[in-house]
Amino acid sequence: IENRLEKIEEAWESILYGLVIRNFVILFQSIFRKYILLPSLIITKNIICILLFQNPEWSEDFRDWRKEIHVKCTYQGVPTGSNALPIDWFWGGLQIRVLHPFVLKPWHNKPKVRST
Repeated sequence: IENRLEKIEEAWESILYGLVIRNFVILFQSIFRKYILLPSLIITKNIICILLFQNPEWSEDFRDWRKEIHVKCTYQGVPTGSNALPIDWFWGGLQIRVLHPFVLKPWHNKPKVRST
């Protein structure tokens, strides 16, 4: 695995401004996933539920979506303490760690009410 990671790192460094391009791609992917792709999927899923005469699960889906956290880290993987970018992110690189990644569920399990 380390050999593979070294080859990937060398490939990015061999490209002119490779790390800068990589940094912007990573930031774009993080923002796109968190604020465009996942909300669009939630909306689409719930509209389909409505069209199929099922109960939509807006609140459950958005509650799970809010749990997803994107932590900005240095190129070596050390998290920055705040939501800010690392100091030398532009030239030194960055990584984004996703905590509690959101998974779109076709339906949520409702707690069963026991009758006595």
